[in-house]
Amino acid sequence: MQTADIAKSIPGTQLNWTTAQAGTVRNQIPEKATAGADIRLTVPDGVAKLQAALNEKVKTKLIPDTETTVIIYPSRPPFVASEAGRALAREGQAIYAEIGRTLDIVEMTGGATDASFANRSGKAVVVESFGLAGFGYHARDEYIDTGSIVPRLYLMTRMLMELGKKK
Repeated sequence: MQTADIAKSIPGTQLNWTTAQAGTVRNQIPEKATAGADIRLTVPDGVAKLQAALNEKVKTKLIPDTETTVIIYPSRPPFVASEAGRALAREGQAIYAEIGRTLDIVEMTGGATDASFANRSGKAVVVESFGLAGFGYHARDEYIDTGSIVPRLYLMTRMLMELGKKK
């Protein structure tokens, strides 16, 4: 309850409590409870700022004789495209345009992805979200646009062919 809107005060952060667990029987006040959250970041120092704000908030006890501890376990960092990645994405846009398709490039979504690990060193040229078109990713209403399968296969094949010419 204390942290419901905390991320609104920290630009580039988002926090949503998504899981909770407490007790094992319904007629007993549990000794311990845990909650888990999904955190999305678009700023490099977001974890530190969010951790500090959460620590400050839970100093005030809503229920006497209780203790609240908040620990952020960073996992996948946010993906932020490099200039080389953006250039490769623009090449993809040009190839897609050849078949009358539009490929939108979003600078950053705030989502975490395994691609962000490869991107962190700055050595690899990484593009993200060139997979199948769809909506509602990781939600109950998630779906793919089956009409995007063949065009996206074409896009990836052509991009690999073009990259192969550069070697």
